Amino acid sequence: MAKRRPHSTPASPPRLSFAAEGRMVAYSSGNFGKALVFGGADLTILYLLTDVLGLSGARAAGLLMFAALGDLVFDLVAARFVLHCRATGRGYRWIIAMAALPCAAAFAAIYAMPALGVHRPWLVAAAILVFRSAYAVVDVPHNALMAQVSRDSRARGRVSGYRLLFSTASALVIAVGLTPMVQGAGRAHHVDALAITGLAVGLAFALSMLLCVWASGRQSGGDGAASLRGDRIRVPLRDPMVLGMGALALITGFAMPCFGRMLIYLGSYVVPGTGGVTLLLGALTVGQFLGVLSWTALSHRFSKAVLLGAGHAVSGLGLLAFLASLAWPVGQVAAAALTGFGFASVFMLPWGLLADAVDVVEWRHGRRFETGLFAFYLVFVKASGAASAATIGWVLNASGYVPGGVQSAGVRLAMIGLGLGVPFVGAILAMTLLRRFTLDHDRHARLLTALLRRQGAAEPVSGLKRGLEKSSGEGETGRGGVALSSQARHSMSRSIVAPAAVRS
Repeated sequence: MAKRRPHSTPASPPRLSFAAEGRMVAYSSGNFGKALVFGGADLTILYLLTDVLGLSGARAAGLLMFAALGDLVFDLVAARFVLHCRATGRGYRWIIAMAALPCAAAFAAIYAMPALGVHRPWLVAAAILVFRSAYAVVDVPHNALMAQVSRDSRARGRVSGYRLLFSTASALVIAVGLTPMVQGAGRAHHVDALAITGLAVGLAFALSMLLCVWASGRQSGGDGAASLRGDRIRVPLRDPMVLGMGALALITGFAMPCFGRMLIYLGSYVVPGTGGVTLLLGALTVGQFLGVLSWTALSHRFSKAVLLGAGHAVSGLGLLAFLASLAWPVGQVAAAALTGFGFASVFMLPWGLLADAVDVVEWRHGRRFETGLFAFYLVFVKASGAASAATIGWVLNASGYVPGGVQSAGVRLAMIGLGLGVPFVGAILAMTLLRRFTLDHDRHARLLTALLRRQGAAEPVSGLKRGLEKSSGEGETGRGGVALSSQARHSMSRSIVAPAAVRS
């Protein structure tokens, strides 16, 4: 790794106005609605398929794997649609508002199927595909908008925290509302109440997204063809930063959510008790809420990669504590809270890293792959997440899982392995990978300065530079300066950008 030059002076943290901070919070509020529908479906849809609709574990896993294959296409198609809309003057916010209601309707339809007497697998698969495709049209532009809400590395850490804070609030709603309703539908066949709950959640999602795009304000740097600055969907897959983010997406999507997905099974069959699942999910959510506050406060001082590695370490300790507390209910609750504390870092900080990666890749390749990189990451996260849920279904089926019955020791052991073993291995792999991420706040600030100078040299009229300042918001651009010579830019690319990215 190249050494930091002694004469380099760290850029001072930019000061944001109250309005700029408010826009960041308003943008992040969209995560409440997104987490409500996607997180709710992620935690409950496998249980809905097996214990409510009566599908076998293998068939349910097949449907989720089919959805995973759909995710490989949906986010890429959504990204192309976003680029087309932006080229015609339609910005990210317009796309989000346009797709919110269809996505809400598709979500409500899935949870209304038991009440409507719909049990045919192909109809269920069609509803899931419609929901995930509509969600992609909301998710891609909302996530890509993060790169424009702020360009400062520290501010992006706070935005990541705000996003997860709203996601955690929705997780609390899922824990005390949607999950018990799905459990009740499986045990007592309360399908009418399940349909009403699905409709209410869908409406809450649509309202949340519409309020988000209205309150966050127009991002002038994000609308129109002039702002694309070479934005492409075909990302440079051989770039080490892109490869590193892809590997992180696989771990984040496949391994880490297994604990949350399996809590409904662990609480029902491995550590059963009155209100066990709700209590464990509540503890997980409380721990995550405390984690959001702590990791967000620390993000101003420490790099996102360092905090993300620490979050994986904390979650790994929580998983080990849960395994050691299988016969101790109080210990289970405490371990779930500790795991949630670590998960706050695990699920919030990769988005800030990804926004920084957009800047790194722009420096290296001369193009801003903003929409493409976010679509690339979403494809890996969602597809691996769906593959994870499908794997859970296949393993449960192979182990002899009988919905609603008394489970054998082999089934319970499989549940423990899926819920605790898989995410623990994922935490170890993530910590190993994150040792290669060396982009800290100071290096990122110098990178932004270099980008501004390069663009100023390429366009003396400064129109491009002005567009960049517009896209970054108040007080969030790097320090200005005269244009660098080609030799100086080459030197900066070696001494700053190379160590800032993932080492090959």
